[in-house]
Amino acid sequence: MKKTVLIIYSQLYDTSALALKEIFESDNNFDVVSVFDKQYDNFKLISLYNGMYKFTYRYTPTLNNIVINLPTAEVTRKKDSEGNDAPYKANSETFQRWRKFDNISMRFDADYVICATPYAVHKAVVAREKYNLKGKIFAMITDYDLQNNFVSHDVDGYFVITQKCKKALVDKGIDENIIYVVSMPLKQPAQIKRSKEDVRKQFNIRNELPIITMVGGRYGSKYLYSALESVSENKDYNFIVIDGGNSSIEKKFKKLGKKDGLSVSNNVYFVKSGNEMERAYYISDCVISAPTSAITYEVLLHKIPLLLIDSANNVETKNSKFLVAGGYAYSAINKERLTIALENYKKEMKEWKRHCEKKFKNNGAEQVLSCIKAIDRGDDPQECLVIKEVVEEEFVKDTNIKPVAPNTEATPESGQVIKKKRRWFGSK
Repeated sequence: MKKTVLIIYSQLYDTSALALKEIFESDNNFDVVSVFDKQYDNFKLISLYNGMYKFTYRYTPTLNNIVINLPTAEVTRKKDSEGNDAPYKANSETFQRWRKFDNISMRFDADYVICATPYAVHKAVVAREKYNLKGKIFAMITDYDLQNNFVSHDVDGYFVITQKCKKALVDKGIDENIIYVVSMPLKQPAQIKRSKEDVRKQFNIRNELPIITMVGGRYGSKYLYSALESVSENKDYNFIVIDGGNSSIEKKFKKLGKKDGLSVSNNVYFVKSGNEMERAYYISDCVISAPTSAITYEVLLHKIPLLLIDSANNVETKNSKFLVAGGYAYSAINKERLTIALENYKKEMKEWKRHCEKKFKNNGAEQVLSCIKAIDRGDDPQECLVIKEVVEEEFVKDTNIKPVAPNTEATPESGQVIKKKRRWFGSK
């Protein structure tokens, strides 16, 4: 008998959720239902909430943390007279806002519920307890570090993409046995049968200069334009700018050419659709991007040097710190660092590729599917995961079982600790 998988996500964060939808639908053992925010929430309220989220995401990261946590405020439990957790009240007695969500949860009563946002995680837990639903609930965290409002002690498992995120969850009191480290779930890329020369012509690139693709993520238009302005006088590259339909970037750039003494490069090609990213990756020598987790993982999976522009909020800041400090990406947060990174990435290409190959080489959608199937069989999901992560623990041990920091090594004769140079590509 087929099991039902319910995937709950936001249109703001759909990449990995849609990848899971695709992989589960390809397996005959599951019926898949996927719903996004406008299908399970009041339209006016979700529009207002998303508007607040976008504004605070761009301009006030501290306030953004408060806005993110607003939808999960109902999760706080009350105690009864005996000190036990009191049951949740039905929606008719509390917030009408959650009725659609609960109706969907009750209608499908899925065997497995995978939640891609903090809001969905907490609401799924509330709905299960209110209506005695049977499904197991899993949270999917696709950032490189933990976003604290994902934490819930009532879920049945976490899918994370780094050991660092797992450790942060363990520090919050989550059982490490229900935290599964997988690669980033990504949709299968479309096969490109044309030659690189043909694809270059499709972008209207008629010269032989190397190509840099620039992408700002969902909220990175301000930082994308800033990066474009920094390279505007560079005539050694072609620049494909994927602006996601934001015409203001192109308009601002054209005004640059009117400034006195500024010679703007003509080798800039604006692309409105994000669907063109796969073709852009195919011909790119380098990518300049905001530290959005899905985009950066795609780029590193393609083994294209990654230069990170400034982050839009605290979550992206964590992503950027993880990638740059780990030696997976170059810092390009201002014109000076961007210039240095453009000079250095070619020199370090071979070493950089070997370094990234240890971590970025898998699509995690199949790993998530394997974990769910193992749980369905009653097996341990941890045993079906092949460990492909580089060591990210705070401490590792040498052969003498002596603690050694990750950037040091011990000599076997004396046990002396010698400091090793940290990888930090593109730093000054």
